[in-house]
Amino acid sequence: MRNAAIAALIMSLAFAAARADVYRSVDAQGQVHYSDTPTPGAELVHVQRGGDTGTFTAPKPSSASDSAQQPAARNSPPTPAQAVARSNAAAQDDITRQNAQKAVQQDVDQIRADQCKKATADYDASVQARRIYRTGADGERQYLTDEEADQQRLNLRMAMQSACGTG
Repeated sequence: MRNAAIAALIMSLAFAAARADVYRSVDAQGQVHYSDTPTPGAELVHVQRGGDTGTFTAPKPSSASDSAQQPAARNSPPTPAQAVARSNAAAQDDITRQNAQKAVQQDVDQIRADQCKKATADYDASVQARRIYRTGADGERQYLTDEEADQQRLNLRMAMQSACGTG
């Protein structure tokens, strides 16, 4: 439980770091520029994560000159700043995904180790016990016959082998 909470904290920090602000500005020649540092007159562009790459959505244009430039910007290739921003976002997504995969693998390995330990303890206890019992609905012990006890031990051994991955 504690490991899961730590993994969730680490993943939330990674997601917060991956979500960087991007600023959009238009220079005197009408060129649109994207940057991670704000400049005078720059607008904050909202970053939305979807799939493997980041998609960038800007606020709606506020003037007629901005709306005239919008269709041209869609058809033109991305600026170097846009390409770098997208590349950085994709790299950050990959790092975040890899960290999450490592955390999941560690959690799975820990659960498997715990299951193996419990199955081994259950089997060892059944072998060492002279008599095996079940607890009835009324809370009283119901002792198994020798055949039932042998079958229970066999079942516990198979469960141990399955949990521990041994043959």
